[in-house]
Amino acid sequence: MDLRGLLTQARRVLIAGHHNADPDAVCSMVAFRRLLHEVNAAAAAQMVCDDVSRVAAQVLSLFAPDAEILDSPEGEYDLVVLLDTSSRLQLGGQAQLCLDDPSRVLIVDHHQEPEDVHRLAEHRVIISERSSTCEVLVSLFHELGVEITPDTANLLLTGMIFDTRRFYYADRQTLGTALELVDLGADYYACVSSLVTQPDRSERIARLKAASRLKIHDIEGWIVVTSRVGAFEASACRALLDLGADVAVVGGAPSKGTVRLSSRSTARFYRETGVNLSTDVMVPLGTVIGGTGGGHPNAAGANGTKNRDEALRRAVRLIREAIRRHAQQDTGRGE
Repeated sequence: MDLRGLLTQARRVLIAGHHNADPDAVCSMVAFRRLLHEVNAAAAAQMVCDDVSRVAAQVLSLFAPDAEILDSPEGEYDLVVLLDTSSRLQLGGQAQLCLDDPSRVLIVDHHQEPEDVHRLAEHRVIISERSSTCEVLVSLFHELGVEITPDTANLLLTGMIFDTRRFYYADRQTLGTALELVDLGADYYACVSSLVTQPDRSERIARLKAASRLKIHDIEGWIVVTSRVGAFEASACRALLDLGADVAVVGGAPSKGTVRLSSRSTARFYRETGVNLSTDVMVPLGTVIGGTGGGHPNAAGANGTKNRDEALRRAVRLIREAIRRHAQQDTGRGE
């Protein structure tokens, strides 16, 4: 793919992130807009997502206070750039309407690539081995020969810190990229501090409700829990891991006709079982809820429109089957 040629030819560009955009999404959106303007100063770029998380809004207020992210697109575009998502359903309804021509869509992402992604975008930079979309963007700055300024380095490092859980999920390359951004002027302390928030009342209530409604399943000695909330599914998952679960799957229904699933597992669970929450659990559950699923081995989700409770029951079955399947594969390799 000729990325420079694609960006140089564009005149009106829509830069879109997923709903309830986290710091990795919004930081990569702002950074990509700066990259685009260095390559093509004549391009008019608009950033859009239907919601920005509270911590992401805090990050923007510190590192990009002038950044304008709209709720819905305005006008027509000759290039649509999707950041930190490769799923149509993760976008707002209005943004989805701009995805009518795969030849005009570019995806930059670090989640595992869906099988039908070619129907959405002909142009893709998807590197699932990287920790965050911000880390993928660092490589794009290098590829296009664009300097990373200290302001942009702060954004990119903050996105990486958030998605790696303070580098809990990081390899040698990720750590090297982080050190490079510090050398380029990123203020590590400021980046970490920008992510420090206290959950608001509604999020704390969601976590408590998730704990009060959880179902506990003992599968081959692993503690797998499921629960239901209205919103804050990912936060509830993290809280349930902190309570002692090895795997947590939480279903949310933030509005009528909308279902969201979130899952998290401990690093030890993935290391010892080989169960990938994305491919083994959330991808098949995407069909159950009438949508799509994906993510990472330790953190994955799905978005759809129906069958939340059925999906939670199915999740337990899929995890059980995956644990046994991977154990049989390990036994077969050892014989």
